[in-house]
Amino acid sequence: MDNLSDKNRQNASLLIAFFAGSIAALSTALFFLVFIISGSPWFGLIVAALTLASIAYISATSEQRALATLENQQMHSGQYPRLTNLVEAICLSTGIPVPEIRILSTEARNMAALGRSRAKSTLIVTTGLLSSASRIELEAVVANRISQIAAGQTALATTALSTFGLQIGIATIRVRPFALLPMRVKKRIGLALDPSDDFFNDGIGVALTRYPPGMVEALAMMENRNALAKADRITDSLWILSTRQNTDRPTAEARMTALREL
Repeated sequence: MDNLSDKNRQNASLLIAFFAGSIAALSTALFFLVFIISGSPWFGLIVAALTLASIAYISATSEQRALATLENQQMHSGQYPRLTNLVEAICLSTGIPVPEIRILSTEARNMAALGRSRAKSTLIVTTGLLSSASRIELEAVVANRISQIAAGQTALATTALSTFGLQIGIATIRVRPFALLPMRVKKRIGLALDPSDDFFNDGIGVALTRYPPGMVEALAMMENRNALAKADRITDSLWILSTRQNTDRPTAEARMTALREL
């Protein structure tokens, strides 16, 4: 897992560098465009600087804004000791800091991990999952998400969302400047989840628990109860199961079949 973590960390760094270069190029192009139209270099400089600063700010705060879109959530304050114990134990075995835990009040059964760094990440757990999962099932899904944090895949996906996955505007009018990127490129940079990633993620998750049937049982428990109406579509890849009804991700049944063969 260490090699995978190093690779994902390098990819995240390259992604940030490429994004910084892209917005710098965009700002430069705006400077010349405004300068040609207005004839004023100072006006062009102001427009370019405001564009650069605005996109940088939106990128820096995108993680917090993604969390803010989830309604009826609260900080975990110890009311679920079983969850706390499992998260702490699995983090200890992987050698990563314990993530912040947020509880999302909904009947849906799902879990997500978010964060641009292994040292500072967030685990989002629904109350529907907590009230329905057995200890073995809860351990399996916690291990699934913690393994993604430990492998740097959560950091890479979150970095992609906060750079080339940016959404600019208010709730009803949003612009995605990089929405036209080819799907092949989106998968390459971590902006879109490759269908095979779910199978791979399940594999490294059960490597921590050493009990594939636990994840099989968890997926069966979550199947057809995983949709979240208020979840942002752009963050779908961060959840164990898709938050939407229509998706290109593998079905829970397909993933259970693959796990049974381990």
